[in-house]
Amino acid sequence: MSFTILITAMVYFSFIIPEYFLITAADAFRAVFISRSVVLAAMLFLYFKVRRVTRYESLIYWFTGLEILIAMSFIYISNQIPNPNILIQAFGVMIIILAVFLINNRWLFSIFTALFVSIGYFVFVSVSFTAINRSDFLAAIIHIVIVIVLSSISSYSVNYYKRIQYLHTIELIKMAETDALTGIDNKAKFNQEYARLANSIADTDRNLAVIMFDIDDFKAINDRFGHLIGDQVLQELTGIVRRNLNQSDLFARWGGEEFVIILPDSQREAAMVVAWRLQQIIAEHRFETAGQVTCSFGVAAFKNGDNLDTVLHRVDERLYLAKKLGKNRVE
Repeated sequence: MSFTILITAMVYFSFIIPEYFLITAADAFRAVFISRSVVLAAMLFLYFKVRRVTRYESLIYWFTGLEILIAMSFIYISNQIPNPNILIQAFGVMIIILAVFLINNRWLFSIFTALFVSIGYFVFVSVSFTAINRSDFLAAIIHIVIVIVLSSISSYSVNYYKRIQYLHTIELIKMAETDALTGIDNKAKFNQEYARLANSIADTDRNLAVIMFDIDDFKAINDRFGHLIGDQVLQELTGIVRRNLNQSDLFARWGGEEFVIILPDSQREAAMVVAWRLQQIIAEHRFETAGQVTCSFGVAAFKNGDNLDTVLHRVDERLYLAKKLGKNRVE
């Protein structure tokens, strides 16, 4: 994007060379030079702005404003050239229109700018030209309209396929980070988010707690009711847990019937309260086919010097202790 702006700026300003030979009046050439210099400065400003900005949406109005400025500059310069040729000027309008669609602005904004350039130019011709060759004027209109139509169709097609590709990419990312059965985050997403949160905690002295839990006697549920019912239990369970967590909490399937929850800005005591609440809600819920299902919970908090393995080791030990002490409990 920034490279396109730079090339456009260089090409636009380079027209000052033939204008030096065409415009003999010093005052008129000076005005043309100032006009092109203003546009060049605006393009260079936008070039450096694009290189620094990460959100393209914030530049849309900048692009549109620059394109309109170029159009106004072109119309003004056309008025300074002696004995202008309408077909040559129409060719210049077509180049500007192509440049407008080349810069990746919103489609409707590009059409608006192209129409602004064209209508502005034809109004200028009607007012400024004392004798207009009707065939040349009609030819200029037809060619410019064709350029606008073809450029609009081409730009729409390119943007459409880019949008489709973007949506496919988003869908692939979602599939890579989401557990297919339950719809919650998977282990890979958990590892990624934990690393990000752990780095943030190390820099800001914030708290972080981890809850790990699994379904008690899940194998017996599968053996008694079948794997389809087992899958339904997993889906129903994750729905219950998700409804009882904050939006900032990370809930992921660790594997099989085992799940993990990250509670940002929480100490172990607060995480224990959350785990107790979930344990009680799950135990009191009657699942559609399986009836009563219970879970065991282990809770651990992030400490200085911890990494993912050390925290998970501690929380896994707490989960093992909950199982050992009779299941359906929090440790």
